[in-house]
Amino acid sequence: MVCEVQPDELALGPDDGRSRGELSLSVELAKTGKGASATGVLSGIFLRECVRCLKEYEDPVRVPFAAEYRRQEGAMRGLPKSSAKSCDGETQELEELGDEVYPFDGDRLELAGMLREQVILATPMQPLCREDCPGLCTVCGQDLNERQCGCPGERRDSPFAILHRKIEARGKGLKGR
Repeated sequence: MVCEVQPDELALGPDDGRSRGELSLSVELAKTGKGASATGVLSGIFLRECVRCLKEYEDPVRVPFAAEYRRQEGAMRGLPKSSAKSCDGETQELEELGDEVYPFDGDRLELAGMLREQVILATPMQPLCREDCPGLCTVCGQDLNERQCGCPGERRDSPFAILHRKIEARGKGLKGR
């Protein structure tokens, strides 16, 4: 099944990503012994802010996913995954199966929560407009993608520079003896 997903249906927060327009969802659902499985791809264009130059850029995203849904009947509704019990009284080992297992009740699978998680997991922690983005000048703030500013480069001493100076000073003191 292929369909369009509105970004607000995923209830993404401001830090989770903003999409430019609708997202395309291609999903295949299959009945399994204990529930159902959903596999597919969510794709679209997300707007991100580069951590180096602070410019907004478009990031084409393709998020593959695979999730398992387990039936949740009456008394199980609202319980955490680890304490859910199956109809025959056995405790399901949902914890062991990982976070890719979602409960469902009735004949409807709710994909929005799972898709939201997948989008968040696919969001880069340090988004870059391009791998070699030089960012902003630390002195004047000029975007170095546009042009060089001519400011003297920032001097970065090694964290071990002070030790190096102490060793040199100690060495000079020993030579005078």
